[in-house]
Amino acid sequence: MTSQGIQTISVVGLGYVGLPIAVAFGKQVEDVGYDIDDTRVASLQAGQDPSGEVSTAQIESSKVAFTNDPSQLTKACFHIVAVPTPLLGSREPDLEPLLSASRTVGAHMKKGDIVVFESTVYPGCTEDECVPQLEAASGLTMGEDFFVAYSPERINPGDKINTVETIVKVVGACDERTLDTVAQTYDLVVKAGTHRAPSIRVAEASK
Repeated sequence: MTSQGIQTISVVGLGYVGLPIAVAFGKQVEDVGYDIDDTRVASLQAGQDPSGEVSTAQIESSKVAFTNDPSQLTKACFHIVAVPTPLLGSREPDLEPLLSASRTVGAHMKKGDIVVFESTVYPGCTEDECVPQLEAASGLTMGEDFFVAYSPERINPGDKINTVETIVKVVGACDERTLDTVAQTYDLVVKAGTHRAPSIRVAEASK
């Protein structure tokens, strides 16, 4: 698979990280923007970003299909998970939003799909925590039936200068072929280019 074969992507989580990515990709390919927050989805469908990160003009110039219906994820073959990982009182990350999103994507993905995680995590989390959720929900095997990658988000809320398009994207993947596809896909929207990390764990640590 090459980036030219990526006809539809999905972005799961439409906060300050996911929404700019969804809007950027929506100018290049078919794009499903999914969030569990019904009110937020309704606002985005009306062209309004409650957080103010993306303008109405930017939303309207993009072909993102905003939805709270997880079955729409089946349309995509390239999934970007950008949900938050808030800190608990113990200062440990709350992984439940990420694990829940992994289960949702897993329940709706197909053989050959690629899942890229952008949520802030510790090294090893993608492969040790997220992949088992994907496998359990899908009945598929990572590395044979589907493939994973990690690319740390590097967006500063409110920063209109350093954006998705202008910040070099670090990417790491489960194998070289997936790495090529992920890097080429991000190159569609990241004008600053991509940096290929030697592994998912190195990409996670680069955050």
